Amino acid sequence: MSLRNSTHNPLSYRPAALIALTIASITAGLTIIVAPEYWSLASYGLYAIPSHLLISFLPHEPALFYAAKLYLPVTVALVGTIACIVAILFDYWLIGWFVNHKFVLPKIENSHWFLLAQRWFKKAPFLLITGSALAPVPFYPVKILAIISEYSIVRFIIALVIGRFPRFWLLAIGGQQVNASNSSLIWIAVGLAIFSAYRIWKVRKNRVLTIHKTEYEFKKKEPAN
Repeated sequence: MSLRNSTHNPLSYRPAALIALTIASITAGLTIIVAPEYWSLASYGLYAIPSHLLISFLPHEPALFYAAKLYLPVTVALVGTIACIVAILFDYWLIGWFVNHKFVLPKIENSHWFLLAQRWFKKAPFLLITGSALAPVPFYPVKILAIISEYSIVRFIIALVIGRFPRFWLLAIGGQQVNASNSSLIWIAVGLAIFSAYRIWKVRKNRVLTIHKTEYEFKKKEPAN
């Protein structure tokens, strides 16, 4: 599939994304007002949305572990999974917009790694999404591949729920068993955030250097006028 000739309109996901975020925000606000004992759970749900959005540097697990100390694992898993659904609606809108406006460079579609990844994705996209959502691996590569390949958002959400809910449930159970102190969770969150931000910066820096190097080599091969 060509990134440039896509007929996909990412703006079609904007209303659903905004409505989902509005519902989530109102629900969290009402929960805090009506049942203040669930304040931490509502806060976790709102935080989990940006922590799963795009390529986020916000760590999710420390917030989940904190919520798991106060609420049932199944409840924490349900709230976290719903937050992921809200986030993926924004991903389909925003990442799709980046692709259509060529913020994702056209060179990518002809690169070896992209063609290889897309080939593997097309073999079993549902299983790959489910497995990536369940396993402790970076999720954004599969997410980006699915959006670029115009994979059905309904199927993506189903696969996301199948993978994320048991993952969050198991993490919540583990968090209850470990019962880490709040200060430890804060330090872990800060450390993970710094590390993730550094990785994103480093990848971006290497990508820019690679692009400049490629352009320089291409210009060297051009015949002189």
